[in-house]
Amino acid sequence: MLARWLVAATLLSGCASSNTLHEYDYRGRGLTVISDLPSAPNVLSGPYFVGHPSGDPVRDMVRIGARVAREVEAVAIRERLDSASTLIDVGSVLEVETVDRVARYLGARVERDGSAADFLLELVVLDYGIDAETWDAAAHVYIEADAALLHVESGAEIWRAEIGARDPLGPAIFGPTQALRDVVTAATLASLDVEELVSALEYLADYSARVITDRLRDDLREARGR
Repeated sequence: MLARWLVAATLLSGCASSNTLHEYDYRGRGLTVISDLPSAPNVLSGPYFVGHPSGDPVRDMVRIGARVAREVEAVAIRERLDSASTLIDVGSVLEVETVDRVARYLGARVERDGSAADFLLELVVLDYGIDAETWDAAAHVYIEADAALLHVESGAEIWRAEIGARDPLGPAIFGPTQALRDVVTAATLASLDVEELVSALEYLADYSARVITDRLRDDLREARGR
């Protein structure tokens, strides 16, 4: 059943945007979710190391040395983030938090196995992760996704939205005892241990879920206000 709707949802995701959220009664009805997410968040892939020759051989050698050092630090961060990702499944947390919040907004009942679902929430995450424009610039969490809500019985696409958002990482997410500057940068992440990086991944999952569900909530309010 769910596999059949995965195919249908994939085909529907290419259709025009729609919002007929106000035309259905969700109260007490079953809601399930299917998702297509990257195997892992994308972390620190910005243009930190891009540069053009200055014409000064000494300056260029210094810049090359700094670039290599940053590449080494970035590799080390990714290795710690790989370890952190074994402590939290970001994709699963994102999926669960999203469907739980959507169900709460709609008054629906979450069906984890999908066997008794009246509505299907499809999440296609194209890209998400943690990045910064430069090594010393503020680091951000970001998400690019396509979300759709389908009526299982009719196959109708009730709602669809393209999501694109980013938000700066703040020191507060690492706890009140973490002595970080006001701005968390890519360089700052290099100083964090695995447990602290788990907090960054938790924030990424929570932020991504909030962005998707806040968009549905706003569109629901708009539809009901027509």
